[in-house]
Amino acid sequence: MKFLKLLLISFVLLFVLVTTISLFIPSSVRISKAVNVVAKKDSLYQEVADIRRWPLWYPPMQDTAVQTRWEQDGNTVWLNGTKIVIDKRKTDEILASLSTQSGRKVISGWKFMEIQQADSLTVQWYMDFKLKWYPWEKFSSLFYESMYGVQMEKGLQNLKALAEKDHSSLN
Repeated sequence: MKFLKLLLISFVLLFVLVTTISLFIPSSVRISKAVNVVAKKDSLYQEVADIRRWPLWYPPMQDTAVQTRWEQDGNTVWLNGTKIVIDKRKTDEILASLSTQSGRKVISGWKFMEIQQADSLTVQWYMDFKLKWYPWEKFSSLFYESMYGVQMEKGLQNLKALAEKDHSSLN
C-alpha cells in the first residue's frame, strides 16, 4: 500500500513539474523559410496561388504514397486526410489552412517581396501553429522545425527551380 501511495504521489508531482515547465514554451509557433528567386513575381505567384499546380513543387504531393483528392472548387485538396484550402489571395501574400482529421488547424502562408535594385524576388513560406496547454503538445512543438522545416526548404527549392526555368525560357 505504501508503495502504491508513493507511486501515485511521484506520478502527480512529475506531471505537475512537466506541466509547469511546459508553460514556459510559447502557445504559438512559427516556422519560416525564405529563398531568393530570379523570376517575375506574377509567374511565381501563380505557381502558389493555383493549388492544381502544387504537385510540381509541393513535397507532400510529390510523394507517390500520398493519396490526393481534389475538390471541384479549385481551392481545396485532401492529402491522406489533411484538408488544404487556399483561404486568401492578397497582392503580396497567399494564405492557406491545413486541417487534420484530429481537428488541428495550421495556417500556411507565402509572402512575395520584390527587391527593387535587382531582378530577384524573395519568397517566404511560413507555418503558424497554435498549441493547447497540454505538456505533450508543447514539447512536441520543439521538433516542428526538424519535421516541417526540411519539407519547406525542399518545396522552396522546387519552386525556385520551376520559376527560374520558366524565367530563363522567356529570356
